[in-house]
Order: sequence, then structure tokens, then C-alpha cells
Amino acid sequence: MRIKKKKTALKAAFLYLLLSGGSWMFINSYANSYNMLSNKCIAPAGLVLRDEELSVKLLGHSGNIDISLIAPESKAYCGAYILAPDEVRAAAYIISLCI
Repeated sequence: MRIKKKKTALKAAFLYLLLSGGSWMFINSYANSYNMLSNKCIAPAGLVLRDEELSVKLLGHSGNIDISLIAPESKAYCGAYILAPDEVRAAAYIISLCI
């Protein structure tokens, strides 16, 4: 029984690595690909953070998100932090160390 649980956990970990690595390779190759009609590089996504507004550009479409509700002084900040996945929190911590 114990060996079966370990095999299941290893299969799940392998599937997670396969899916995350495959999606990263797809996004990376798409970002570095060039259009056949022009030499312009296609960027899949972009973010621009201004004072209290986040501009998101995704495959030619753009949108603006008001982030003043998630300011460190607001009550929603704690909830957003708690609901964030561990990967997002770790990436935010690493980015804050680099800045």
C-alpha cells in the first residue's frame, strides 16, 4: 500500500513538471517567434504598473485594472495575500529582494 501511494505522488509530481515545463516552453517559443509577413517579434503578454493602475496587454488586447483596492493599507490586502498561491507569494518575495 505504501509503495502505491509513493508511485501516485511521483506520477503527480512528474505530471505537474511536464505541464508547467511544457506551458513555459510554449510561451517562450511564442514570445521569440517572428511573423512570416514582417520581422516584428510577437510578445504574448506585458504588464505596466503605474501609481494605482495596472495595464495588461495580452496578445494584442489590452485592459486596465484599478489596484487601489489592494493597497497595503486596505482590508482587502490581507485577504488577497492569504488567497494568493504559494508560487505568487514566493515570486513576489524574490522580486522584492531584487529591487
